[in-house]
Amino acid sequence: MADNTISQTCLKLRTTRCGEVDVHVLGDIQQVSNRVVFLTVHDFGSNAHSFDRFVLHESMQEVRSRSVWLNVEVPGQGINSPDLPSDYKFPSLQEIGEDVVEILNLVHVQYVVGFGEGAGANILTRFAMTYPNRVLGLILIHPTATSAGIQEWFKEKWLNFTLKSSSSSNPSAEDYLVMYKFGNDTEGREEGREQAIKQYLAELRSRINHKNLQLYMDAFSNRNDITTVLKDKLTCDVLIICGNKSSFQHTVVTMYSHLNPQKASLLNIDNVGDALNEAPAQVTRGLVLFCKGLGLLTSVTTPGERARSSTSLSGDGGAPRRRVSMQEADLPRRISVTAQRPPETSHL
Repeated sequence: MADNTISQTCLKLRTTRCGEVDVHVLGDIQQVSNRVVFLTVHDFGSNAHSFDRFVLHESMQEVRSRSVWLNVEVPGQGINSPDLPSDYKFPSLQEIGEDVVEILNLVHVQYVVGFGEGAGANILTRFAMTYPNRVLGLILIHPTATSAGIQEWFKEKWLNFTLKSSSSSNPSAEDYLVMYKFGNDTEGREEGREQAIKQYLAELRSRINHKNLQLYMDAFSNRNDITTVLKDKLTCDVLIICGNKSSFQHTVVTMYSHLNPQKASLLNIDNVGDALNEAPAQVTRGLVLFCKGLGLLTSVTTPGERARSSTSLSGDGGAPRRRVSMQEADLPRRISVTAQRPPETSHL
């Protein structure tokens, strides 16, 4: 079992475009100056706590002891959140991304490694392009950089309608959200995956405000295309992670193809749709190797490898003093990992 003894606090911060934002902190907020700070933004249909099980996974124990996690919650998406005010203008993905820097300033954090999933990955990409001097690197799970295609646009508009017109989810809307999160392969689900889907649906039905969810989904479906500016404006190193059963395969490859090839890596994990929750150990390995390539977490043992007797080239926190190449970190630019059947139930 993982060691779950980690400080957890919730900060309520006010930003220009989003208004009040909850930031759930995992780790000692007083140590942000000498530890690696990961900034997360979640996907729609989730909330800031969707990263907790990954951060608390046993494979993350060494990383946890050397890092602080700032989990940003998109307005109205928290557990049992009340309806947003009728006069509240829900921000665009670009506006949320621009407000991220205000959050960092309020908690006195200079540099972060971004860690985003789905719509949250898009938000962090926009933040990194707007404030490149605040981002050491980006880890993006199932990201997309294109605008919504006509089929996706109509499907999401229809789903928004079903959520808005009903106080609880309906089977069609739920099927779409399950496919979106866990991928297209719904036949022959493994027991752990089946249980993860049941738990996701239970939380979706009982703890997510559907009106507020509709607003986040609407912002995502109205996103603009940023593929043409990625190569010039996204200057930090990027690790993209995708499960090979994910419904995001096409959009992930499209985004990857528009990134600077000298700065982008793609980790494709076999046999999973929801990479973060179905293959946490593989995601941890990719995270550690990527951070070592940035000169961070250099004393952390890479999962799956024996500890190497080497001296850290830089401290485990703050800005890196010496850059370690991706080749030195043994992380090729495009790799595939086969995920084993998880030994215990995966959760949302």
